[in-house]
Amino acid sequence: LSHMFHWCSALKDISELKFLDVKNVKDFSCLFSNCSSLSDISSLEFWDVSNGINFSSMFSNCSSLSDLSPLRNWNVSNGTNFSYMFSYCIILSNLNGLSNWNVSNGTDFASMFINCSSLSDLFSLSNWNVKRSKTFSGMFSYCYILSELKPLENWKFANYVNFCYMFSNCKSLSDVSALKYWNVSEYCKFTCMFYECSPLLSLEDLWNWNLQKETIKGMK
Repeated sequence: LSHMFHWCSALKDISELKFLDVKNVKDFSCLFSNCSSLSDISSLEFWDVSNGINFSSMFSNCSSLSDLSPLRNWNVSNGTNFSYMFSYCIILSNLNGLSNWNVSNGTDFASMFINCSSLSDLFSLSNWNVKRSKTFSGMFSYCYILSELKPLENWKFANYVNFCYMFSNCKSLSDVSALKYWNVSEYCKFTCMFYECSPLLSLEDLWNWNLQKETIKGMK
């Protein structure tokens, strides 16, 4: 199904897909990417995506999409690639439909929510198991009104993880104390993790990370 409706910018009604049998599909990448008129995905509620591995850019640039609740019961436990999945969903303000997702096999979350410029609530990600991920690069970049990271405080990580630009250009982010107990290693990449987070005056809350202070300073 990869790229099946890619650039169908006038597509609004996908009700005919309600009974589509997708249980053997492994690649959902770019399925609805750039469907900029698509706002109602309720017909996907009962899709069996349990064999899906690649969900990258599936809803990328669905700029009319604001409600992910129809996805709340999706079984994405075999998914490994979630990169850019909801990127540029500019009116998406919360992730309530994702709270029950089992992403424990996910290895790539790069730019998953990049430029979700209305996103302010990450509470639904608080119980995500991201221990296998190798990259979060740009995951929340350009989430302009995101100001609260507390939902991420209990996330656990592997070694050799890429955090570059993870929160870059989060223009409302002024406090990163919620991340102070993250267990990260010196082998991870942190370049510009908080680049252009202009209200963020200090990264001292992260000094208990097992890193050199110069590495921490380089995050901004």
